[in-house]
Amino acid sequence: MRNTRFILRAVRPIILCLVSLATQAYATDFQATGLFANGATLGGTLTIDTNVGTVTASDLTISGAGTFSTLISQFNYGPPVFYSVIADNAAGTEEFSFGLLADSLVGYTGGDFCGDSNGSCFSSVFYPTSDPSNQVSLSSGSLIGTSGAAPEPTTLSFLGIAFAAGLMFHYGGRKRNGSSVKE
Repeated sequence: MRNTRFILRAVRPIILCLVSLATQAYATDFQATGLFANGATLGGTLTIDTNVGTVTASDLTISGAGTFSTLISQFNYGPPVFYSVIADNAAGTEEFSFGLLADSLVGYTGGDFCGDSNGSCFSSVFYPTSDPSNQVSLSSGSLIGTSGAAPEPTTLSFLGIAFAAGLMFHYGGRKRNGSSVKE
């Protein structure tokens, strides 16, 4: 009986860590390329949690308009439409409103942006925030996966906390139950 309790206490931290690993988020980086109607180019990366199906970070650049890194909104229009995202540039003077030709970002592996070259959704555009009617449309563009699934940094923190909590339960339980006293 005493060995069973010891084994259960010793295994508890491992179980907590495995539960943490099973529920962790996965971030995948995608390389963006594209060409706008005015000749501007699209580049940079977009990070997507492909387990949950949301964009977690943007580092998209449009030549002449800057880097679009502040995520403003995102919405899944669902099948058979597209996934929509709006991001601001660092100065907050331009917005990039883009759609991805995907029913969902869960399990997303890359694909085309909504653009003039495909009629499946509204064209992706960038525009000054002071004059949203002055839009420049994306003629064509795509996202290509550049990295496999990797745990996000917060997940690794939770894993460490779970392990530390398990150790505390294990060693704390020994003192409460009088395990240090010889029988």
